[in-house]
Amino acid sequence: MSPYKALDLLLFVTLVLLSVVLLSTGDQLHNSRVGICTVEVPTIQLLSEHDRQRPIPQGNGSNPGLSKIEICCSGYARVPHTFYGCEPICKNKCENGNCTAPNVCTCKKGYIHHPVEHNKCIPSCPIGCLHGVCTVSGHCSCDAGYVLGHDGKYCHAVCVGGCGVNAECIGNNQCRCVAGYVRDSQTKSCVPHCEGGCGEGAVCVGPNTCGCKSGFLRQGNICVAGCPKGCKNGDCVAPNTCRCKPGWSLDSTSTICEPHCNPECLNAICVGPNQCDCRKGYVKDSHTSSNRCVADCPGGCPNGQCSAPNFCLCNPGYIKESKSSQNCIRRTRRSAMHFELIPQEMYD
Repeated sequence: MSPYKALDLLLFVTLVLLSVVLLSTGDQLHNSRVGICTVEVPTIQLLSEHDRQRPIPQGNGSNPGLSKIEICCSGYARVPHTFYGCEPICKNKCENGNCTAPNVCTCKKGYIHHPVEHNKCIPSCPIGCLHGVCTVSGHCSCDAGYVLGHDGKYCHAVCVGGCGVNAECIGNNQCRCVAGYVRDSQTKSCVPHCEGGCGEGAVCVGPNTCGCKSGFLRQGNICVAGCPKGCKNGDCVAPNTCRCKPGWSLDSTSTICEPHCNPECLNAICVGPNQCDCRKGYVKDSHTSSNRCVADCPGGCPNGQCSAPNFCLCNPGYIKESKSSQNCIRRTRRSAMHFELIPQEMYD
């Protein structure tokens, strides 16, 4: 290694160590220096591109690769032409005052804060009075339409009869709605304002706060009509108002939509518009397209007709083979003693 390179390396290490010592000392004193905060950054970011090619010195952070540096805290900025000083920032200029903390103005001697514009300082009596004049006794004499406040420093506007709820007096008999409220054109009172409105079924109950009207229920971010008694097979279109779809009509309770079947269902139940479900023991009549169901006899009815579920009615000239049988057999003669039909099979 040449003597010049060795000298450069020694100078670089010395500067890094000096920076570490200064930062360590500053870290111990930062609590007494307003607006200065300490943060940790990768040590390599503090080096030039040329110095990054050399061995990276150990930093003074929480691990060897980090070094502590001082920066201005949030709300503060560097004092021009200084290295360690940070001063607070006030977005609005402090008129007749000094910025002593972020967005905090401290009035100069002889001045007090403006009652509305807190970044502005106005003369205090006997120097001056807002909406009045300062008398020789050192008290404010307010202009017409204003009265002196209890603090003896401000002249407050007077509104005869007051301004009502959610309003404030801003001048001689001049009222203004407070933030979040607007003047109602009919009642002239200050009512809450909801940006964009609240939609059907809701009402503005506070600044940008919507509440459901009576008879409406909240579902997510909207208010929908409520039908507490029910609205089966229909739509609740207004509080306690059920509307049926085409092919349905309300029953006597106005809570159930019942379907229409035309023609009416025979031996069946109407379950939808022109849709019949056969009762137990009945099947759709295959000989017609109407809403008719006929009795079902699974075993069939030889020489008879199925007149009820699993019950056969014999054709003329036929009788039941037995009481429990569904078979019909031909009759031949009557008994002379009992006048009853005697099946032909009994004489075979």
